[in-house]
Amino acid sequence: TKSHLKSEEEEINLFTDADLSILGKDWEVYKIYSQQIRKEYSLYPDLIYNAGRKKVLEHFLGMPSIYKTDFFCSKYEKNARKNLQQEFDIIH
Repeated sequence: TKSHLKSEEEEINLFTDADLSILGKDWEVYKIYSQQIRKEYSLYPDLIYNAGRKKVLEHFLGMPSIYKTDFFCSKYEKNARKNLQQEFDIIH
């Protein structure tokens, strides 16, 4: 799932989309998720962590579609982009 490219196998796309569904949840849920990510990488100072996190956020925001299946795209895409942008704005 590292590259987040669409697979020819629909089951892989569903699995990847389910894994990324947290990105499209309500802001408060997403915020807890992003705080957990930060805690996971707590050994890095903000200067290093924020630079890396911005690259991840830019990667997702630069994708034509975060989700690979119609179901997840219609359910989460808009909110996922909003959450990712909001986090980007906070750490930028």
